[in-house]
Amino acid sequence: MKPQRSRPRVKPPAQNLDSFMDVLTNTVGVMIFVCLFASLTAAVAPALVRTPLARESSKSSHFFECREDRVTPLDEDQASEEVQTFFRSLDANSFTSPQALFAQINGFQTRTRYYQVNLDVLTHQGSPIVQTKFTPLSTIDGETSQRLEQPRSQFQQTLNRLDPNRHSLIFFVRPDSFNCFRTARSIGWNQGFDVGWEPWPNERDIIFVSGGGGRRVTVQ
Repeated sequence: MKPQRSRPRVKPPAQNLDSFMDVLTNTVGVMIFVCLFASLTAAVAPALVRTPLARESSKSSHFFECREDRVTPLDEDQASEEVQTFFRSLDANSFTSPQALFAQINGFQTRTRYYQVNLDVLTHQGSPIVQTKFTPLSTIDGETSQRLEQPRSQFQQTLNRLDPNRHSLIFFVRPDSFNCFRTARSIGWNQGFDVGWEPWPNERDIIFVSGGGGRRVTVQ
C-alpha cells in the first residue's frame, strides 16, 4: 500500500484584519457621502454675476419700457420735438394769465408709436412744474426676448441709428419684465452702449418732470 500523503496545513493569518476592513468601508462610505453632498450643493447654488458699478453719464439718454416681458421704445425724442413745437406756438397773450396758460398746457397731447403723451402742470412750493406723462396705447406692445435678438427687430434697428459714443440706453423695468431687460441690456452692451435702468412699479406711470427735480438714472 502506498503511504497516504498528509495535506499541508493552512496557517491562519497572524493578524485579524476585520477591524481594518471596517475602517476602510467606513472611509469609502464617508467619501461617497461627501461627494454626493458637494454635487447637490453645486446644483442648487446660485450663480453669482458681477454687477458693474453705477456711474453718471453725460450722454444723451434713449428710453425704453420693459412691460409684459416686452421691450417698448418710448420715442421720447419725437415727443420732445412735439412739446417744443407746442411751446413755440404759444402767443404772447398766453403768458398774461397763468390760469389760461396752464389750461393750454394741460390740454396738450400727442402720440408716439406706442404711447399717448400728455402735459400736466403742477405747483410745487409756489413754482410751476410741467410733467410729461407717457400712457401706453395698448396693453401689449413691444418685442419679446426672442424677437429682440433678431437682426431686423425694431430694437436692433433703433440701436443701429444711435451712436454709442453719444447715446446711452435707459430702461424702466416693471416687476414682470427682468428677463427681457437682461436680453436687451446684453445686446446694448455688445454694441458698446452704456446701459442704465430703474425698477418701476406696475401702478406708476412713466412721467418726466421739468427742472431736473427727479432722481437721475445712472448707467453701468
